[in-house]
Amino acid sequence: MTLQITLGHHAARNAASLALADAGSGASSLRLYDSAGTLLGTCVLAKPCGTIQADGAILLQPAPEPEIAVASGAAVRLDWCDGHGAPMASGTVTAEGGGGDFELTGTSGTQIYAGALVLLQGVVIG
Repeated sequence: MTLQITLGHHAARNAASLALADAGSGASSLRLYDSAGTLLGTCVLAKPCGTIQADGAILLQPAPEPEIAVASGAAVRLDWCDGHGAPMASGTVTAEGGGGDFELTGTSGTQIYAGALVLLQGVVIG
């Protein structure tokens, strides 16, 4: 049997994740990497970095100014980093509909281009 938690418990766990992400003097961020581990780009989050939705899920909020990608390549991994810059969660990246932990939308699949904006469009974490 799978452990079933209440909506309140789910929301409380996710609220703790937001508190951890906002700890530190800096802002939380999402960092995209290619298969060689090269940092392609960073999406800095607002502070506070997100909100808890009615279903207990996290909705991450971008900072007002987007970042610029630092390298070109196909993103395969995303790290959610706290305000100290330390990774606190990591997951796979695929194109939209690809079933990854994080799905990128756009015309180029998971391709990131150096010099392009790194934009956040609705990241929801269960």
